[in-house]
Amino acid sequence: MRPINVAIVKVFDRADEVRVEIAGRFANSTVEEVAATWRATLSETAPRRFTVDISRLTGYDSAGRNLLASMYHHGVRIAASTPLSLVFLNEVSAIPRQSHPTVVYTRRPEEKVTVFPRARAAAGAE
Repeated sequence: MRPINVAIVKVFDRADEVRVEIAGRFANSTVEEVAATWRATLSETAPRRFTVDISRLTGYDSAGRNLLASMYHHGVRIAASTPLSLVFLNEVSAIPRQSHPTVVYTRRPEEKVTVFPRARAAAGAE
């Protein structure tokens, strides 16, 4: 039987900073707990730094990844000190790919294309 990997979340509430340390797999109720802590800190009148330490993180589900990415892109500091946590930091800090429309130029059927003899010769047609 495989052991269940549960995350442990520690919150350090200081005067100038709220620091959240996540150990284990970041999923389910721990994601909601960290999100609630972050929202509560954002709603305070005096701004404080918010830091998430993922140095002991072993993995996350899609909700955990999305929360960390959202927090990162909103200015939360993420601390990572192990090779695996640096991989996670790279994943959550990546800019999401956006699809941009592609411009395609087409020729109208009624338009004539004129090929001059020199251009044809330069192209190797003659």
